[in-house]
Amino acid sequence: MAIRTPDQYRESLRDGRSVYMFGEKIEDVTTHPILKIGTETAAGDFILPESKDPAIRDLFVAPHPETGEPISRYFTTPKTPQDIDMRMQMIQQSIRLTGGLPFGKDIGTDCLNAIMATAEQMGKLEYKERARAYLEHLRANDLMLCGAVTDVKGDRSKVPAAQVHPDYYVHVVDENKDGIIVKGAKIHITGAPAANELLVVPTRQMRENEADYAVSFAIPVATKGVHLICRPGRGERSPAEFPSNRPNRGLVEAMIVFDNVLVPWDRVFLCREWQYSMLLAYTFATYHRFTAVSYKIPLVEIMAGIALAVAEVNGLEKVGHIRGKLSEVVAYVETLKALGTAAIKSPVYYGEICVPSPLITNMAKLHFAKNYHEIMKTIQDIAGGIITTMPTYLDWQNPDIHDYLEHYLGASPKYTTEERMRILQMTHNMVASADSAHMEVTTVHAEGSMEAQRMMILIESPLKQYRDLALMASGVQPKD
Repeated sequence: MAIRTPDQYRESLRDGRSVYMFGEKIEDVTTHPILKIGTETAAGDFILPESKDPAIRDLFVAPHPETGEPISRYFTTPKTPQDIDMRMQMIQQSIRLTGGLPFGKDIGTDCLNAIMATAEQMGKLEYKERARAYLEHLRANDLMLCGAVTDVKGDRSKVPAAQVHPDYYVHVVDENKDGIIVKGAKIHITGAPAANELLVVPTRQMRENEADYAVSFAIPVATKGVHLICRPGRGERSPAEFPSNRPNRGLVEAMIVFDNVLVPWDRVFLCREWQYSMLLAYTFATYHRFTAVSYKIPLVEIMAGIALAVAEVNGLEKVGHIRGKLSEVVAYVETLKALGTAAIKSPVYYGEICVPSPLITNMAKLHFAKNYHEIMKTIQDIAGGIITTMPTYLDWQNPDIHDYLEHYLGASPKYTTEERMRILQMTHNMVASADSAHMEVTTVHAEGSMEAQRMMILIESPLKQYRDLALMASGVQPKD
């Protein structure tokens, strides 16, 4: 099969999976009024390889490294900085060309690349062979993946082994000749209802007495004992919103319950090797935060564009303090782009597997998360309160009051009143809506908290070298 069509992908989701939303079991995630937004967003990973534009097709489709057969480029293991750069370009173009973030093969292969890098470091041939075989399975069937990482965690002050309920972290409860039995739950899992496969990795370092929690595996979403409990995303656009040329795209978050699930041995990539749980979690975090930087760049480029557009429709683009605010927005965007490029140019290697610079990747993610709310506030300031009080599109269409709105809501002569209202609607969606509030929270917590990034920056930074330079400049002998 190698490269599937969008329709083949949609049909593959009608597999009897156990999915719940609003307290009801969902029979078909491709037709449900909310979940279908997520499946159509994910379908972008199957629409783009069909592009008639050779440049786009060549970006998303690559030759199999052994057979030359066309496969999704996401299923090529990164071995050079150029490979990492191609991943960034794919993720960015996914947003620019489809209006949404498919978010599946990228995160799933973040997990798989980390699994392969960890197996390389462990030197365990069995795990390396299983990971390679699983990669071939993905290539042959062009599967959509979901990375299941964050456990529900229970009491955050306690480690996994000290929890009241052992199931607060996914763990091995038994094993037999067929495989391992796992129980527990993962949460905040983006795109799970739109995935074919779940790829599970540990969320943190485990200790010797927590070996059962050091587990990584892959299973189909429709596996017996797997249940997805979904948090609703937004559905179709309301008729009260001014129209937009961008399709309505978004992904649904899910809690995944593993209720004594059997995982075949050939799908197990870590089982009780607690010493390697941190390496796997750490390597995944680096790949995943680089993915985050990749997809955030086109998002903040649009934010910078809307900042200028809303200033123009209000007639304020040449006002000094507005220009100062615009410069802050641009600096935020361009710094993120520069850090993403720098992470590509300074990689680390696990055997043949290339990983973007952990230090710079975490710096980029921290820059994005730490300053995002300030940029949101800046755009709100430029736009004015009308982004939360403007009349609706239904009012605009009412002939009894349309002329009042046309007359009183005009501003810069460069734009018609309707054009101004459309730009104000887009600004509302990006910085003053329920969707934007959701993005503010995920900016802080998705891909790991800001504290996790600070921690990794300290681990990766040459602090001792800096200290020694200062000591020698002070005439003090460096200490170990």
